[in-house]
Amino acid sequence: MKRNWTWLLVGGWLACCPRLALADEPPAIAAAPQAVSELEDPVEVLVPLKRRGGREDDRIRALALFAAARVAEQKQDYPLALQNYQRAFRFDPEAMPALREIVPLAFNLDRQAEAVRYALIMAEHEPADPVLLARLAGYLTEEGDIERAIKLCEKAMELYRQSNTKPTAQQVALWMEMGRLYFVAKKYDQTAHYFGEVYKALENPKEFGLEPAMQKALLNKAELAYQLFGESFLEAGKTTEALAAFEKSNLIKADEPLSLYNRARVEAKQKQPAQALAKLEAYFDKHFATQGTGPYHLLGDVLGELGQQDQLLSRLEKIQAADPDNVPLAYFLAQQYRQAGQLEKAEPTYRDLIERHKARPPLEAYQGLVEIYRQQKDAGKLLATLGEAVSRAASLVPLGDAGKALLADTDLTKAVVAAAVEQLNTDPAKLSYGSRLGAALLAVSQKDYDAANALFEQSLKAENSKPSEAIVTWGLELFMAGQYAKAIEIFERGLQEKLLPADNPTFHFYLAGALEMDGRTDPAIEAARRAAALQQDSPRFHSRIAWIQYHAKRYAPAQEGYLELLKKFDKNHESGEIREVMRDARLALSNINVIEGKTPAAEEWLEQVLDEFPEDVGALNDLGYLWADNGRHLELSEQMIRVAVSREPKNKAYRDSLGWVLFRLGRYPEAVAELKAAVTADDEADATILEHLAEAQLRSGDREAAIATWNRAAASYDKSAEADKAKLIRDKISQSQNPATEK
Repeated sequence: MKRNWTWLLVGGWLACCPRLALADEPPAIAAAPQAVSELEDPVEVLVPLKRRGGREDDRIRALALFAAARVAEQKQDYPLALQNYQRAFRFDPEAMPALREIVPLAFNLDRQAEAVRYALIMAEHEPADPVLLARLAGYLTEEGDIERAIKLCEKAMELYRQSNTKPTAQQVALWMEMGRLYFVAKKYDQTAHYFGEVYKALENPKEFGLEPAMQKALLNKAELAYQLFGESFLEAGKTTEALAAFEKSNLIKADEPLSLYNRARVEAKQKQPAQALAKLEAYFDKHFATQGTGPYHLLGDVLGELGQQDQLLSRLEKIQAADPDNVPLAYFLAQQYRQAGQLEKAEPTYRDLIERHKARPPLEAYQGLVEIYRQQKDAGKLLATLGEAVSRAASLVPLGDAGKALLADTDLTKAVVAAAVEQLNTDPAKLSYGSRLGAALLAVSQKDYDAANALFEQSLKAENSKPSEAIVTWGLELFMAGQYAKAIEIFERGLQEKLLPADNPTFHFYLAGALEMDGRTDPAIEAARRAAALQQDSPRFHSRIAWIQYHAKRYAPAQEGYLELLKKFDKNHESGEIREVMRDARLALSNINVIEGKTPAAEEWLEQVLDEFPEDVGALNDLGYLWADNGRHLELSEQMIRVAVSREPKNKAYRDSLGWVLFRLGRYPEAVAELKAAVTADDEADATILEHLAEAQLRSGDREAAIATWNRAAASYDKSAEADKAKLIRDKISQSQNPATEK
C-alpha cells in the first residue's frame, strides 16, 4: 500500500514527543543558555514570528495521532490503529490520508456500519468513484435519508460528466436510481429527466452497452418500471411520454383496469375531460376495483372540468348500486357524504363496509365513524365504535387524526367515559372488552385515574378479555402518565397472576422502570436483574440495571455497571441494536464523569462515541461544549457544534453550546444572538443558559441587560433549591453594579 511518507516521518517524530505533539497550549520559550566560555558566542533562542495555536495545534495533534496509528498498524493492533486514524481525522477534518485509511480498516475488522459511515464522509469530501457513490446512495435510501442520497448521486453524475465519455451501463443504472430518488422526494421534473434518459437507453441498449442481464436488473418487473416511468412523466406534464410508457407497461403485462385508468389520467391532464370521462365509465361498467380510490377522485376532477360537479354523488351512488362489493368505492362515497354533511348516509355506508369484511374490517371505516359520532356528539355510539377498533390493537393510535380530534374534545371524551361507567353500573354485560379498554384509555388522557383504573379492572372481567394485553396496557398507560405507584401494583399483579410465560421478562423490565421512577431504587435493581437474567443476550435489558443506578445518582455503581456492560457486549459489531446501547452507555459514562468533575475522562468517552459514530450530533455538541468551557480546541469546537445546530436548530442546548463557544472566542455580539435563541421569554428558561447570556451581554457592553438576565438565572436557581448557585449569581450582580469591585 502506498504511504504518505512525509506525513509518516513528521508524525513519527511527533509521536516520540507526546508532550509537544498533544499539548493544548504552545510550549513555553526556554531561557537562553549562557556561553560556555568567553570565546564562544551565546546561543540565541529562535523565537517564532508567529506562535502556534488554535487550529494549528489541532493539526499537529492530528499528525501525532496519524503516526501513532501507523505504529499500531505495524504492531497489528488494528482496533487501536483505527481509533487513532479516526481521531486524526477528527482533529483535522481536511486530513484525507487519515480518512482513506479508516474505511478499509473498519471493513477488515468487520465493523460494516462504522465503515459505511466513514465511507459516506469520504465520498462527500473526496468524490472519486461514481460506482461507490451510487452504492452508498443506495444504503442511504434504505436508511430513509433521501436528500443525502440524492446529493451523492449528483456528485457521481458530475464525475461522469467530467469524464466526457460515452454513457455506459453503470451510468444508466445511476439514472435509474436518481429517477427513483427524485420520485420519492416528489421532484417530478428531475424524475422525468432521469427516467427519460433510462427510457432512451432501453430503446437503444447496444448504444449504452446494456446486455440483456443488465436490462433485466434495471427493470426487475418491467411492467412496474414502465408504469413508474409513466407516473413520473405524467406528474411532470409530459403527457405524450407518459402515454407511451403506460402502453409499454400494458404491452408487457396486460392490465385492462390499469390501462383504462392511465389513459383517463393522461386525457384529463391534456384537458380532454369528455374523453377521460368515457375511459372512467368503461372502468366503472366493468366493476373494476384494483386502482383504489384514484378513479373516483379523478371522476370528481373531470366532472368539475365539465361543470358537472353536482353530479358526483348521484353518479357514485349509481356505480355502487351496480357494484355493492367495491370497497374503495364505498369508502370514497362515505367520505363524500361526510364532506357534504350527509352524515345519515355516511354512517350506514361505513357500517356496511365493516359488516361485509368482518374478518379484516377496514380501519378507515372506524376512523370515519369516529369522526361522524364526534361531530354528532354521540357518546354512546362513540363508545361502541371505540370498542370495536381498540379490541384489535389495544390502542387509540390506529384511529389516526379522528382519534386525535376526539381526545382534543375534552367534554365529549369525558362524556364517553361517563357513558362507559354508567353502562357498567346498569348492564355490564352489554359493555364489551374493547369498549371498557377504549374508555379506560380516554380516562387516562383526561387524568381521571380513578375511572381509568376501574375501567381497566373491568376490562379484565369482560367476556373475551385478553388479560396479558390489558395488564400491559394498563401498566404502561399509568407509567407514561406518571402514576408510578399504581403502575408498580399493576406490573406486580401481572407477575403474581402469571399472565405471561415464566421466561418472559416483560413485566420485570417495566416494573424496574416504574420502581425507580417511584424512588424505590433497590427493588428496581432487583427487578432489572431478574429481567436481564431472563434475557441474557440482550444488552438493552442489561443496561436497565446501570441506568437505574445512574438515575438514582449512585454514580459509582452506575459507572461499574456500564463498564461491565461494555465488557460483555462491546466486541459485538454485528448488531445495530447492540451498537446503539453501547453508544448510550458511553454517553452515560461521560455524563457521570462530568458530574464528578473528571473532565478528561468525560471527553474520552465522548471521543469513543465519535470514533464509531462520527456524525452523532449529541456527542459533537457535548464534546464541543466541554472543550469550549475549558478554553480548548475552540475553532474545532465551533465547527462541531455548528454541525449539531444545523441538524437540530431548535435544540436549545445546542444553541447554548454555540453561543458559549462564540463567547470563548471573543465574538460577543454573535454569542448574544445565539444565546438569546436558546432562551425563552418565560420563567422556565435554563439557569445555565441564562448565566451564559448574561456574561455575553456584559462583555458586549449591555450591563443593564446582563443584570436582568442574571436576576432571571438567580430566580431559576431559587426555584430549584440551588441556593449556592443563586448566591454566586447575586454576587456577580453586586460586582457588576459596583465597577470599583468588578474584576
